[in-house]
Amino acid sequence: MNFSILTITTIFVLFISFLLALFLLTVKTSNKIANTFLGVYFLIFAIHISAFFYSKYITLPPVVEMLRDHIAFFTSPLLFLYVISSIYSDFKLKPRHLLHILPFAIQILIFSPRFYFANNYTKSFVLENLNDTLEGKLSIIFGLSVSLFYLTAMFLELRKYKQVLMENYANKSVFNFKWLYQLFILLSIIFCFSLFKQVYKLFGTDVEVLNTSRLILTLTLIGFLTWIVLKSMYNPKLFRNINSNHLLIKNDINQKHLNKNIKEEIQKLLVFMEDEEPFLDPSFTLQKLAEKLEMPSRDISILINLNLNQHFFDFVNHYRIKKAERMLVNAKEENLTIQQIMYDVGFNSKSSFYAAFKKQIGMTPSEYKKRRKIS
Repeated sequence: MNFSILTITTIFVLFISFLLALFLLTVKTSNKIANTFLGVYFLIFAIHISAFFYSKYITLPPVVEMLRDHIAFFTSPLLFLYVISSIYSDFKLKPRHLLHILPFAIQILIFSPRFYFANNYTKSFVLENLNDTLEGKLSIIFGLSVSLFYLTAMFLELRKYKQVLMENYANKSVFNFKWLYQLFILLSIIFCFSLFKQVYKLFGTDVEVLNTSRLILTLTLIGFLTWIVLKSMYNPKLFRNINSNHLLIKNDINQKHLNKNIKEEIQKLLVFMEDEEPFLDPSFTLQKLAEKLEMPSRDISILINLNLNQHFFDFVNHYRIKKAERMLVNAKEENLTIQQIMYDVGFNSKSSFYAAFKKQIGMTPSEYKKRRKIS
């Protein structure tokens, strides 16, 4: 029963994967490189899992069958390249990116002596008894190590990306961080299921348990693919990325020259924020502030991050919340809804506004308004 359900779910996953691959590889978009990486990922993924379906009807040559299995070693590098090409607007493929072929190349080397360079009888024997061979066991361990390595690399890139957003932008909700972080979480969940399945391959003997784990993994993949389809349907302009020239302050600090007039510059910055209220612009960025103050954006970033001990994101939100606080208790603006006030002070996301308000004031905007009315 499990096998029949597995076959049906595999067919569904294959259909969705090929459909997504076709869409991503042909759609006209400004982020063509990232879409290509994701499209090729889905194509390879579909080819890799297709054995659950076609193996019942046709038999491929051993080398073709093994290569179908080994191309899975391209999936983790492709997802990593997708993440960094989605983050950086100026991403370009360079010769050093060829290093991502290494996992596949190493896998081929592992199987070369007793499979790729062997006679047909040995090839068939290795393929039929793959999980019991030394190469098969090494392949499982190596595959899990590669997946874990790339998941870690994605996490580090996303952490750096979040830091750059907080140091340079007032509204990180307009960027694709949330989407990429959700993608990372889903990939981590899939890795955990895959880890169980692969470990069971090494030590387990019950075929029923293995088929059940395959079914659970396939159903998880269906959820993953459905989520991506829904995201692409409801958010066709999901992505906005940053330039790779943005440096984290901690990485740029060695270049900072000490400024004797630092107190005057801080005062100039604070007075400008109070008097001009540039934070009311929902798309307010560090670069815009630098242009208005006629100062290098790097210097302003250092002033805010090191001397005021705040990220640009928190620095701007502090002024927005102060403004919202005044508006919530102002008699002239009593008829304004909380949502109207949210937009008026520069927020474009209700969740961001509520989170920032509660962080600074200690309660939600509605709670604050009620308490002030009572008092």
